[in-house]
Amino acid sequence: MLLGTSALSVSEDACGMPSNQPRFIFSRIIGGEEAVPYSWPWQASVQIADEHICGGAVLTKEWVVTALLLHMLKASHSQAIQKMSMSFFNETTLDSDIALLQLAEPLEFNPSVLPVCLPDKEEVLQPSRMCVVTGWGAPEAEKGKKLQQLEVPILALDVCQSYYINLPNEVTQKMICAGFPLEEGKDSCTGDSGGPLVCPSEENSGFYTLHGITSWGLGCGRKNYPGIYTNVEFFVDWIKSNINSSGMY
Repeated sequence: MLLGTSALSVSEDACGMPSNQPRFIFSRIIGGEEAVPYSWPWQASVQIADEHICGGAVLTKEWVVTALLLHMLKASHSQAIQKMSMSFFNETTLDSDIALLQLAEPLEFNPSVLPVCLPDKEEVLQPSRMCVVTGWGAPEAEKGKKLQQLEVPILALDVCQSYYINLPNEVTQKMICAGFPLEEGKDSCTGDSGGPLVCPSEENSGFYTLHGITSWGLGCGRKNYPGIYTNVEFFVDWIKSNINSSGMY
């Protein structure tokens, strides 16, 4: 398994601050748009045998957060992974879809590799706030494809649940719903699972915070089915506890 990262920095201690600020030329283009180089330095590509499996987000030099996919269990046996920590994932409801990967070799922070900030536990995302999801799309996406970005609005959970009313999966408080349910083609996709949903600081200071982890949905970009993300706010203590036990946070 390999980790590839995609942005520039202020200092090694800073989080959530790309030195090359993202630019959105066609922020509502179908399927998103190509990201500016060095604008999402915490984006990781979790790979097995050089094949992109899912996304992730860099938290520290030794830790990456991602989604708990069944094939991630294969990745946990990789020489690149020293340890994999799992939350209380529910396979039926898809609740608590989050995992931590401790790397066997620490990353070197540089202009293209930097950590993202964790949210405050008390911070609540308000509906209609614009955030950004990044990734490479479907797993079978051609090699060399550039990192894509898409601005998406946060949706109220009750509104989101109404779109999934006929599915057994409940949209819970541990999830975030975001996207354009009335439009087709604009969504995160299978290969984006585990990747970051980040929100800019409300003071427009250029900082980004990790609020969501791409989790599930019905298809990719299907009308009436917005994307569902793990709500990182609920797992901040669990994340810090795991990282603290390694002396890295």
